[in-house]
Amino acid sequence: MESSDESLRFELLPYSTRLRNELPTAGLKGDVGCFGSVVVERCPLYQPLGKGMDTARLSGPAFPETVFRGKRRSGRPSLFRAELSVGERPAELRFNARALRKTARVLRIAYGSREYVYSSRGLGKANVLERGDVRVSIELGRQIPPAALARAGTAIGAVDSVDLAMAIVLEEVDTDVLTLGGTAMSSPFALLQRFSDRAE
Repeated sequence: MESSDESLRFELLPYSTRLRNELPTAGLKGDVGCFGSVVVERCPLYQPLGKGMDTARLSGPAFPETVFRGKRRSGRPSLFRAELSVGERPAELRFNARALRKTARVLRIAYGSREYVYSSRGLGKANVLERGDVRVSIELGRQIPPAALARAGTAIGAVDSVDLAMAIVLEEVDTDVLTLGGTAMSSPFALLQRFSDRAE
């Protein structure tokens, strides 16, 4: 499925579930225009059998199942030791964690013949996935009581379900290291999370 060249606007809402005898889940869900419903879920609890890795999984009737797996950081999968598959096909991820220039601190994704660039405008600002003339931007949206925030998304160009799936699943990934400021600010929290994980 593919959208027209007009911009597509959508909203993703945070959710969490905790059922007896089941692992809790948390993530985002919403309706993405003509593409319909989508859900991204992850387990917020540290799982010892995961060997320090976490997973975010996206699903929806019009979307290919998209799975991002990476080293647990700040309670989410991160870009370290990361793997991404879309519709059971692996994507190649390239990221230079030591880059100093802002333009170099991006995540590059190769998926078949497609080449994507994923970047963050900074803490609290938009995350952007680009492929040629296609651009999917997701930023913090309205407040959801008591203390959560929705995500406001905008897609421009002939965007399809693969473009959207990649951009949306990455909202449940710790991508702070895409900015120098985010790296500096998130490091103490990541260390605390590491100790917290080991204590669970």
